[in-house]
Amino acid sequence: MAWFPDSPFAGVTTLVTVGLSRRHLAMPNGGALHQELMMHVPKSDYPARAAGLLFQVAGEMVRRGSALQHAQVIGPRGPLFPGSRMTAMVAISPLYLPDAFAVVRVEDSVPVVLTWLVPITAGEAEVVRRDGWEALEQIFVAQDPDLSDPGRPEVALCEPES
Repeated sequence: MAWFPDSPFAGVTTLVTVGLSRRHLAMPNGGALHQELMMHVPKSDYPARAAGLLFQVAGEMVRRGSALQHAQVIGPRGPLFPGSRMTAMVAISPLYLPDAFAVVRVEDSVPVVLTWLVPITAGEAEVVRRDGWEALEQIFVAQDPDLSDPGRPEVALCEPES
């Protein structure tokens, strides 16, 4: 696990798995990729717990031999952090980092996809499952929550129109 304090901005620690990308991970379409996981958390409260979550998810990926897909929801599984309403995570591209971080080529190897695991609530996870990542992303853009803070409140969720 690599830790980057005050990255991508002050007060935040970015944690990244190191070595998961050595594994060839299957995709449902029959393809495969190499992947590393990351999470942003406030540097004062959450880094050790976040490292454990990344390690656990990476271990599950290795045991299954499969990569996380874009917008895949993991959980809900109960509180991810003490005192937090976050019970699930969604796998997305690293939005707080420059675009060049999304896919990295290391020498002649297969591209490595960097995947951001964003802690979300059970309600937010349901929006992704029901309406797709784009629906939750639009809510996030409109309400601008701090996605690096697992202690943030749930965003205001809209019910689907009938």
